Amino acid sequence: MSLTTQFSTIMVMIAGGVYLGCALDTFRRFDSYWKHHRILSYSMEICFWLLQTLVLFYLLFLVNQGEIRLYIFLSVFCGIAAYKSLFASVYQRLLEYIITIIKRCFQITLGIIRLVIIRPIVVVIHLLLAVGLFMVGIAFTSMKILVKFIFFPIRIIGKLIYRLMPENAQKYLVYLAGFYSKMENNITKRWKAIWHKGGSG
Repeated sequence: MSLTTQFSTIMVMIAGGVYLGCALDTFRRFDSYWKHHRILSYSMEICFWLLQTLVLFYLLFLVNQGEIRLYIFLSVFCGIAAYKSLFASVYQRLLEYIITIIKRCFQITLGIIRLVIIRPIVVVIHLLLAVGLFMVGIAFTSMKILVKFIFFPIRIIGKLIYRLMPENAQKYLVYLAGFYSKMENNITKRWKAIWHKGGSG
């Protein structure tokens, strides 16, 4: 290996150590989101270090075809030390600033989505429900009027027939009407009780 290649390897590995320090600080910044889950935490740690090993080896392969020497590890450690002493505080502040910007952009985007997409959909659904209920109310009222209109002459004829009936027959019809009214009230009460039980359950 020539001196130029060795020098390039040392410089690249020092830069790799600086990169590794940045990556480690970034990883530690976000590990609070999964550190309470042991399996996930171990998996993330393993994946992180495997990825960084691959990155450093790829850089080494580009410089000297992947030849490993002792000074390569020393260069990586020197890069990490240089990062910790010179760049760590600056990078951490920059990282927090970038995270803050991303959070604000996400909040703005979410607000725009709610304003432009979700809220109009909710308004349209409310309008459709209101129109539907209004139409159902109109249909129900029309049915009531129609039923009253149809049964009006029947009621008049019934009253005339009732007056022409003997007194015993009239009493019997009154008894049947009272019995029907009691049955209707009992069924209505039981239905309401079942409905309230189902609603409370």
